[in-house]
Amino acid sequence: MNEMNTSNVANGATVNEGSPVVEMTAKEVLEAKAERDAKTAAAIKIEANVRPIEPRNNLVAYASIRIADSFVVDNIKLVAGEKGIMVDMPSIKGADGKYHDIAFPITAAFRTKVNDTVIGAYTTAIEKVKNIGEAQKEYAQRPGIMAQIQKGAAMAAAREATRPQPGMAAKQANMEVG
Repeated sequence: MNEMNTSNVANGATVNEGSPVVEMTAKEVLEAKAERDAKTAAAIKIEANVRPIEPRNNLVAYASIRIADSFVVDNIKLVAGEKGIMVDMPSIKGADGKYHDIAFPITAAFRTKVNDTVIGAYTTAIEKVKNIGEAQKEYAQRPGIMAQIQKGAAMAAAREATRPQPGMAAKQANMEVG
């Protein structure tokens, strides 16, 4: 069996013996990793379900995400901050009294994708709530069924008052003749 000889390059990359060594600066390595992470994040499907609530302190909604139709993260909080809506991943209070995330994105690219997806779903949910509120206001301004019945009855009575009564014309004609 042919054993492969490898050597370590200064940045930690491993190359085969005899292969040309491409030296990369630490910055180039980080940029290449960020590009790879961005491609990976873009390929992963994320769906978000957001449930707006009546704001409590800074908390404005809860969300859950479905990752690649295979994994769900629930109990994500959306919090209003000075810089806008922020996504807080689910956390648990540790023995040290501090909160620790129990599910979270590892790469910056995936965190950005999760945040963008959740905040986009929040914006859509808020628009739906606003549209429902406007429809309810419009509905509340319409007359109720009793008011509609009373208006119809008044219109019918007004029409009836202007119509000659059957048989009245004949009675009036007989009175004039006689």
